[in-house]
Amino acid sequence: MKEIQSKINIIGGGLIGAAAAYSLSKLGNSVVILEKNAKFDHKKILDKRTTAISEGTKKYLENIDIWKEIRNYAEPINKIQIIDRNQSNKIYFDNQRRSSNLGYIVRNEFILKSFYKKLQKQKNVKIFNNVSVNDIFYKEDRIITKQKDFSINSNLLLASDGKNSFIRKIFKTPIYSKDYKKKAIVVNFYHSKNHQNTAYEFFLKNGPLAILPMQNNKNEFQSSIVWTNTSEFINSLISLDDKKIIDILNSKTQGSIGKIKKIITKQTFPLRAHLNSKFYEKRTVYIGDSAHSFHPIAGQGWNLGMQDLESLYILVKKYNSLGLELGDDIFCKEFQKNNFFKAFRLYQITDKVDSIFKLDNEIFNQARFSAINVIERSKKLKNQISDFAMGVN
Repeated sequence: MKEIQSKINIIGGGLIGAAAAYSLSKLGNSVVILEKNAKFDHKKILDKRTTAISEGTKKYLENIDIWKEIRNYAEPINKIQIIDRNQSNKIYFDNQRRSSNLGYIVRNEFILKSFYKKLQKQKNVKIFNNVSVNDIFYKEDRIITKQKDFSINSNLLLASDGKNSFIRKIFKTPIYSKDYKKKAIVVNFYHSKNHQNTAYEFFLKNGPLAILPMQNNKNEFQSSIVWTNTSEFINSLISLDDKKIIDILNSKTQGSIGKIKKIITKQTFPLRAHLNSKFYEKRTVYIGDSAHSFHPIAGQGWNLGMQDLESLYILVKKYNSLGLELGDDIFCKEFQKNNFFKAFRLYQITDKVDSIFKLDNEIFNQARFSAINVIERSKKLKNQISDFAMGVN
C-alpha cells in the first residue's frame, strides 16, 4: 500500500478545513486534505447558505492574503438592530467609533471557491476527494491515517469533519451536547426595500429570526433569513408553497426590509449544540464544528472555528521557527489551553440568551424591556457587546 508523507493531515475540506489547509501550507508545511465528497472543483460548488464573517476573522483573512478575493462577494454590516418581539423594544448598534464594519455576509460558495482556487496552486498541498478513513493508528512518533488504497503518515492530524465527526467517534472523545428539539429555516430572497447594510435580529417567543443583508443581484435587493422555531412549525412551513411562506415572513419581519418579493433558496436544519470534553487526542486536534457547535442566535459558529485556526496558525508558526516537532503532547495541550475556554464561554452565552428570550410572561417581558433600555442608553455596554460580536475583544 502506498504511504504518503506529510507534516499535517486534514480530515474534511469544508470551510474550516480548506482555510486550515491554505493557512498552514503558507507556513511551508506539507499538507494533505482528505475529503469524503467531491468538493474541490470550484466550478461545481452549490452551497447557497451564507456565513457571517466577523471583523476579527476578516483581519485574519487579510493576514493570510485571501480577503482581497473574498471581499468582492462580501456585503458589509454597518448597523444591527436587536428587536424583542416588536419595534418598540430594541437595541441599535453601529460602529462609528471604529474605521471598520460590524461584520460581513458572504455566500459559502464564494468563500469555498476563493480557498479552492488558492489551494490548487499550492505545491505543498495534496487533495484527495471521495475518500473514506478506514483506520487511524500510531507508529512511533507519527499518526497514520489509512484509506482503501493508500495511507497518510503525518506529525499532526486535524479533525475538521463537522458536527458528527467520524474522527471523534474513532477516538471516543466525550462531548457535552444539547438537542434543542427545534429546527431553523434559512431563506434567501429578494425584497423591495434597500437593507442599508443593516442586520436585524427579532427575538420571538419560539426562537430568534435574523435578517442578514446580502449583495444586490442585478439591481435586486437581496437578504437571508435564519428563523428558529419548533420542529413541527418549520416542517409545516417548508411544506407550503412560496407565496404562503412569503406572507408569513412578511408578517414577522415587520416591514424592516419592505416586502419579500421572491424566494431564491430555502432549506432547514435541526438545532443542536455540542462541546467536546477536550479539543485534542494524541497527535490530533479538533477545530471548528468537530470541536464545538452552538445555537445560531449569535451567528458566531464559523468565526470561533476561525479563531481556533488562527490560534493553531500562531502555534505552528512558533514550533516551526524553533525547529520543534508539530503534534506532540505539549503542542496539543497548548492548543487546548488557548481555545477551550472561548468555546465553553460561547456555548454558555448562546444557550442562556436563547433561554432568556424564550421566556414569555409579564414579569420576564418587563425585565427584558428594562434590560434592553439600559443597554440602549449605555454606550459602554453597547461597545462591549459589539466588540465581542466582532471578535476584537
